[in-house]
Amino acid sequence: MKKIYINIITALLTAMPLICTSCVDDVKVGDAFLDKAKGEDVNQDLIFSKKVYTEYLLWQCYEGLYCPFKNCYSLNAGVMESLSDIMHSELGWDDVGREFYTGHLSAANANPGWVQSRFAFISQGGIQNMSNQSKRSIWNCVRDCELLIDNVDQVPDMTNDEKARFKAEAKVILASKYLDGIRHFGALPIVDHAFKGEDQMESGRATLEETVAFAVNLIDEAVAEPNLPWNLTDTEIATWEGRVTKASALGLKAKLLNYVASPIFNSDKPYCTADPQDAVEARQVWYGNYDVKRWQAVVDACEEFFRMNAANGDYYQLITATDNTEEAYRLAFRKAYRSRDNREALLSIHDRVYMKEWDQCPANVWHSGAIAATLDWMEMFPWANGKNFDGQKYYNQKPAKVDIFEHRDPRLYESMLVQKKDYKYQMYGPANPVQLWEGGEFIVTGSTGWNCRPHGFATYKYVLDLGSDDQGGQGIIDDEPVQFAYMRLAELYLIYAEALAETGRLADAIQQLNIVRARVGLPDIAAANPELSLSSNKDNLIKEIMRERACELGFEFESRFHDMNRRMMAADFVKPLRGMKIYRIDDAGNRVERKWNPDTEPFPTKFEYVPYAISEKTGNARFVWSHPEAWSNKWFLAPLPPDEINKNYGLTQNPGWN
Repeated sequence: MKKIYINIITALLTAMPLICTSCVDDVKVGDAFLDKAKGEDVNQDLIFSKKVYTEYLLWQCYEGLYCPFKNCYSLNAGVMESLSDIMHSELGWDDVGREFYTGHLSAANANPGWVQSRFAFISQGGIQNMSNQSKRSIWNCVRDCELLIDNVDQVPDMTNDEKARFKAEAKVILASKYLDGIRHFGALPIVDHAFKGEDQMESGRATLEETVAFAVNLIDEAVAEPNLPWNLTDTEIATWEGRVTKASALGLKAKLLNYVASPIFNSDKPYCTADPQDAVEARQVWYGNYDVKRWQAVVDACEEFFRMNAANGDYYQLITATDNTEEAYRLAFRKAYRSRDNREALLSIHDRVYMKEWDQCPANVWHSGAIAATLDWMEMFPWANGKNFDGQKYYNQKPAKVDIFEHRDPRLYESMLVQKKDYKYQMYGPANPVQLWEGGEFIVTGSTGWNCRPHGFATYKYVLDLGSDDQGGQGIIDDEPVQFAYMRLAELYLIYAEALAETGRLADAIQQLNIVRARVGLPDIAAANPELSLSSNKDNLIKEIMRERACELGFEFESRFHDMNRRMMAADFVKPLRGMKIYRIDDAGNRVERKWNPDTEPFPTKFEYVPYAISEKTGNARFVWSHPEAWSNKWFLAPLPPDEINKNYGLTQNPGWN
């Protein structure tokens, strides 16, 4: 009898995507769920001898869904979005600062462990150590999914319909792991059967086209399965919220095709010409040409989703505001990206119930500046009238003629903390509003010394106002169960807009873009910004779609970072990022840096906004800021571990990494 070694980790029931109800409260975890003594082998026959055991294997497949806020995926507590231009890390000891900002990352030191290159290709210790959960790789989850697909038919106490649904769910999760791998490494070996932990990888690296076709075929098979529902019923949501559906599959398909249709892969020139070029020559990191049909495939996938959604009563919809007010728009946006049980989430991760303040990521590292919002991100959010932000003309005025934080896109206030006069935050009350100016009192639960706003703005998205009750705070971070949307409907609209623009349908693209903007009360983007000629200027429209994605999706599954990679936005990687200092200004035009006394002084209304470049003098600098010539396009993809390449099963190194 073949033995398969499975590690059902102790944290499964608190980290798995389906946790929401008490149905799992009394279930044994670890090897105990199979009634096996610790250290004994869990064999294949036992796993598939009962439905309840097979369910746990499926739940472990779900646990393998990627979430940037799981410790096993973090860059030593660093967050990948801080490699983009919307965030910067001042943590110091994370891999973001030690390896990427310094430029020290190499193929040799990129193996998972304390140091990790964006994403673990293989578990620390190689494929023989697949049970190591400290840094989960692609293949942990791939193996679990293939094991279930190969063997679920033999479970005696399951119906054929249940078996078919389990297989369809595993196929979608498996396809998601290939998307994870593609956007970090390019093409991958194709694993279409279960393999044992002690086995070597059997197949070499496929071409990009073969890898994409494999993942798309998995998705298509899942969509074609009659027993995979379009959406969960209300009863199922109460017990199994987060399970994969046909909508999950089609959303994932569009997201995958969007990535590979982008310039990094879909081009007449390879993204990087530095040695080694083996992967380039083998078409493992690009298609070898540009073809607009790849963008059309994205359009087709999106339209397939919308057709099926319409056929199912438009079950999936954007969360909309209950009133035409800034507060209502904010709450609608927050519910869309953060709250459970909403019809905008197509594929969501439930790896914890509440976002407690001391969750390692992102709430805890927020304190140390690991996810510090930048001025560059702040400037991406338009005015409330839909016009792109042009408040730079008010910088350095004493005082500024306009409050640059008033009358802005409501998503700005849900993404970062800004000096808005009526911004309610944490322990502050009406008489003690937030103070982000120099010398202002910025209170964080338990301390006033945290570095959570090193560049003038504290990140608000997901973290909200901290202050969890168990830490003695008064905030709302743990007021409701949290989710992380791997894919939500707003992103699908933006994917559709981008693909329509790339296929020349600019008016249709603008229409999709406006659907997302309307949720927060923003008007037609083309009418609000006539100087951009968006109805006729394709390049400008695509730039606006990228900016809109940063406003809508920034900090969600490192969306901005991956956008910068797939669209090869090298200029945005090398530009020095900026912060802002805000000064109180008195009636005589002088800066006031003493503590504000709310008992004797009215709330300040006159400010000076002073931008500055983040550098080694003001923060944790990136090596390319002072040496842009040191940039290499190799950074668009991550290196593969030399140990795996040296096993000679056909793995090639990505260009530029030696």
